[in-house]
Amino acid sequence: MKADLAMAIHFHQPTGNFDHVIERACDKCYLPFLQMVKRYPKIKMTFHFTGCLLEWAEEKRPEIIDMIRELAEKDQIEIMSGGFYEPILPSIARGDRLAQIKMLTEYIKDKFSFEAKGAWVAERVWEPDLASVFNEAGIKYVILDDTHLLYSGIPREKTHGYYMTEDNTKSVAVFPSDKVLRYNIPFKMPEESIAYMKSGIEKTANPLFIYGDDGEKFGEWPGTHKWVFEEKWLEKFFTTLMENSKWLRTVKLSDCFEERPPLGRVYLPTASYEEMLAWALPEEAQEQFEAVLKELKASGKEEFFKPFIRGGFWRNFFAKYPESDYMNKRAAYVSRKLGEIRSSGKETSPLLAEAEKELFRSQCNCAYWHGVFGGLYLFHLRRAVYHHLIMSEVLMDKVRYGEKPFCEVTVLDIDADGASEVVLENGEIALVFDPAEGGALKEIDSKKVCHNLMNTLSRKKEAYHGKILDKIKKQMEEDADKVSTIHDDVRKVDNRIKDRLDYDKYGRHGLIDHFFGKDVDIDAFSRGVYDERGDFVSGHYDFKAEKSGKNVVLTMEREGKVSGVKVHVFKEVTLPKKGSSFQIKYVITNRNASPVNLIFAPEFNITMPDADSEKYTLTLGGKKKSYYLKDRVPDDISRTAKITDGERRLSVEIELSEEAVFWHLPVETVSQSEKAYELNYQASAILPKWELDLKGKEAKEFNIHLKFLQ
Repeated sequence: MKADLAMAIHFHQPTGNFDHVIERACDKCYLPFLQMVKRYPKIKMTFHFTGCLLEWAEEKRPEIIDMIRELAEKDQIEIMSGGFYEPILPSIARGDRLAQIKMLTEYIKDKFSFEAKGAWVAERVWEPDLASVFNEAGIKYVILDDTHLLYSGIPREKTHGYYMTEDNTKSVAVFPSDKVLRYNIPFKMPEESIAYMKSGIEKTANPLFIYGDDGEKFGEWPGTHKWVFEEKWLEKFFTTLMENSKWLRTVKLSDCFEERPPLGRVYLPTASYEEMLAWALPEEAQEQFEAVLKELKASGKEEFFKPFIRGGFWRNFFAKYPESDYMNKRAAYVSRKLGEIRSSGKETSPLLAEAEKELFRSQCNCAYWHGVFGGLYLFHLRRAVYHHLIMSEVLMDKVRYGEKPFCEVTVLDIDADGASEVVLENGEIALVFDPAEGGALKEIDSKKVCHNLMNTLSRKKEAYHGKILDKIKKQMEEDADKVSTIHDDVRKVDNRIKDRLDYDKYGRHGLIDHFFGKDVDIDAFSRGVYDERGDFVSGHYDFKAEKSGKNVVLTMEREGKVSGVKVHVFKEVTLPKKGSSFQIKYVITNRNASPVNLIFAPEFNITMPDADSEKYTLTLGGKKKSYYLKDRVPDDISRTAKITDGERRLSVEIELSEEAVFWHLPVETVSQSEKAYELNYQASAILPKWELDLKGKEAKEFNIHLKFLQ
């Protein structure tokens, strides 16, 4: 009796990740892993490297490229394709899906002289129409989890081989990665995996065992470098495979596809791996789901019922996190914009090929969701998304306008919520407004540095926040020598976190129109425990957008109530044809015959390119005293608030027509990562506050000038 073992290892680093993080992964994981594979030339494997990582390695660690090429030339490994920048394929346009897959396939052929036949599916997020996408891209097979097949009614004992699936008669083979092996390797001794596969031979003739998982498990995940390399787990594993080679053959996935017939046909539901489906659920549903799983496990019937119980749907991250949804729809907008320019007859410009690559970089999946990894909560990953989107649009501007100054206004439903957004832009700035959501300013792009100054994230309750509070109380000691899986609780807790579990009731944007009482202080505002007296923060504003020869103008107005009193808010934004600044005019009108006393505070949430780095200083009114962006500043009277970049790359100034009481506070979220529960800086909230004593029918005007300084 014999069996085959096909091992597929996926190596990835997200677009925008820090160099020192990728360098650490190279030193502790990628290089030692490849070196160990070279020592065992008879062990066959399948590798997948994302384009993000390959591009980085070409520039920073070319020895990785050389080692992959050497292993491929010796026919020890095969290389898989996939979306070049590791997008969640169903979340991007079909044309972009095909182009990204072909882009990586061509890169592999060019750099390694290898014809890729298979593809890695990012985060194993599957939707049925992907079968035809992969087929049209020339892909013969993909690898998913065995869980995907279990959801389709395939029993676990019949997952030791591959199945065919199709979409509109366009087929692709599906190899199911074995859950037992995924959880054993590299966390249990090699003998346990060998024993598991030996037991499988008794149940199935000539089974194919398939292992597909992240390469970072072999040295980059917490505690694994010591276990895998210093304590020689990987060497022992490869040695054990060789010792059992008479009955267990290591093979490449393409060999299996060519040598073995399919076990049958299968139609897979929308799915991902189990943990991802749980993370995609809303917070309350996630807590309920975890309780169900706990009860199921206690019943002793977990394996029997598990195929019929699963969490949510990956796209629900867009409902759970509006910031993720907005980034996704912004990328779709840029994709359509690129298509329109090409269809206008300008497709021959080489700048458009660069613009497409920048768009594709923005589609890297890691910033669009959150689970055990920081993901969406990590500012630098979202920063990279916006950087590449803005760079793509800057390149398109050059194709359309060359070096000529321009200004334009576009009205469209960017985020597909049924209400229109308004885009004002010139050659240096782009502004995006949402009149239906409080007339908020959702995006301020500096085209000179390709940065969105409103790359913010609001504070949300997460299912694990209760666990944080429990752990703070207990603060259990952890065994530093224990090798844990990424799903075990290896996170440490900063005791400051217990005082930061506050949640926002609105998105952290700009021009958020607050009305509150004199008794509200900065602490109450920061914690979100104050009384919002008006209905303007998320209220619907009527709008009109116009273009003249010298500028574009957006006017928004709403008649609402403040403490039961009718108040009219008019705000007008003017963006000139030239320059890196824009003007905002507010007119607050008392619609009643009797006088009213109001506190009005338009909120701005600003994110600088390097977050809360100490190279930035905040000054109010040009006073000698300055603050860092980590500082909370209550009640400072001024006409200006300026964030100065000590490196003179990008500074921002908010200038008022008359003095106001300024508040400044850092917005910090509480999130989990694979190593810790942590506080993440997201934005600097800046609020000028005016006390208004308005007589009957009286109106008061304020003007705000926001400038980029370099």
